[in-house]
Amino acid sequence: MRRARLAWFACGILVVCGRAGADPLEPPPDAPEAQDYIVEADDSLSSGEIELGVGLEGATGAKIERRRRVSFDEPDFSGTVREGRGDPLAGGSVATGGAGHAIAVGKLSPRWGRGLLLGATSDPWQRATAETESGRGRSGEGVMLSSGRTRRVALVVGRFAHRDLAGARADLGPLGVGLLHDRDRAVQGTVGWESRGRELEAALDRTGVWRAEAAFERPWGSWQAATMVRGGSASFRSLAEPARGGPGRALTFAARRDTPAGTARALIGLWAFRPGVAGARLALECRRALGEIEHIAWGFEEQHGTRRDAAVHADDFRQGAWVEWSGGAPPLSLTVRHEGWGARGGLREPVRAVTTARLEALGPRRLRVALTHSVFRVRRGESLYLAEASSDRLVLRSLTGDGDRSRLELTIPAGRGRLEAGLWVGTTGGVRAAPRWSLEWIRRSRPARGATPS
Repeated sequence: MRRARLAWFACGILVVCGRAGADPLEPPPDAPEAQDYIVEADDSLSSGEIELGVGLEGATGAKIERRRRVSFDEPDFSGTVREGRGDPLAGGSVATGGAGHAIAVGKLSPRWGRGLLLGATSDPWQRATAETESGRGRSGEGVMLSSGRTRRVALVVGRFAHRDLAGARADLGPLGVGLLHDRDRAVQGTVGWESRGRELEAALDRTGVWRAEAAFERPWGSWQAATMVRGGSASFRSLAEPARGGPGRALTFAARRDTPAGTARALIGLWAFRPGVAGARLALECRRALGEIEHIAWGFEEQHGTRRDAAVHADDFRQGAWVEWSGGAPPLSLTVRHEGWGARGGLREPVRAVTTARLEALGPRRLRVALTHSVFRVRRGESLYLAEASSDRLVLRSLTGDGDRSRLELTIPAGRGRLEAGLWVGTTGGVRAAPRWSLEWIRRSRPARGATPS
């Protein structure tokens, strides 16, 4: 009943207030708890560019870690290769193609339809879940070949989730049919339909266990809305991603609207793994310009239940609110943000709170200096994640207890490229952590016309 009341309450706020929700900054449910989570940053290379990066990272009393990478993007040839001991992003991929044909070797992130069979099962508590064309799948390693445009055939052979898999998919216009199997002769099939603003996929294995999901985007009055609906067997698991089965039943509704109060976003998510193991999320957010160089944003969230397929009944409750102000323009800008979470309504019984300020200054000749300082308080058993971006990755830093964390960044031109240096210091529970530092030289260039990169 409480979950049903939450849904009706959310609908009322959508109509009356017109504010909206941003996705929570946290790792996926299958990631280890209370550990840093690292993801690859979106590729920003333009066609014909090459980027080289060589870096070091270390801490007082710890061994220095070395990393190297090269990325390139040609009209018919692209890829990224990373090296580094202990680097979770180490490895590489190369893709080439032309005239309707393509081949990719190395790290693969294929996605068929909604990702039920090959890709990544979407999380119903995230805004991107309700969007069509919502991104790439989870990574594996192998070879993928594709041919054709309107009539497209794709073959993939590789290792996903420590399992050798082979699969094929054929697309005829909006209709797609695929098949995936492993060495133990387990077989799963999928059929999907994709058109502008609409996606549908149904997956089935040889034992009759199935799952289906649909997503569509369309105007809803003065709102731009996106909806995802999922149903099927609770025990369904993809051969390529068995650890991320996700909820068997789910409904996600996301909406956006420009209002006199600012740009409003809203999200309602309801899901169930099985009876007694379910959850719900309401998120509201509004962003407003205060003149030409100032912005203010605020948001509210309420969460129920669990995001993991736990073996016991879970009925956790969290309520949070945040506000963020940003102002200034080059050469000097400032952003201040505060968020707090409570285990009871009205943000009572605090479990997490963090205040962050970031000051960034731009100097002559592309010199950049940035200082970020956060003060946090996290109840035992809870985790707080702070996002720290670098040239090729985003790190969600796991923090707990009471403390503070500061990061100093410096970017200077060097050797026809740029040098990025970082220093992290902080305390937790009154104990100062060993300072960490990083140093990376990055060069981005475009080969002379007619030259071939070596």
